[in-house]
Amino acid sequence: MSNVTRINWFVLVYLAIWCWVDGFLTTAFALTVLVSFEVLWSPFIHSKLAIKLFGADTMAEVLGQQKNVTGHHQ
Repeated sequence: MSNVTRINWFVLVYLAIWCWVDGFLTTAFALTVLVSFEVLWSPFIHSKLAIKLFGADTMAEVLGQQKNVTGHHQ
């Protein structure tokens, strides 16, 4: 994880905590959902469950691992 990415995560977490403490409940909830989704997304897309739910081809495309398909171009 790069330093910029790490700083962005700290800022998002700090803002979420600050919003909860200061009473901005709607914003705090949205930031908490965003942070939670981002944290859980990476392990999920690499899991066997994701492959079962969406198929191997779809997950390979999402991860950018799809091999080039050779075709005949005229």
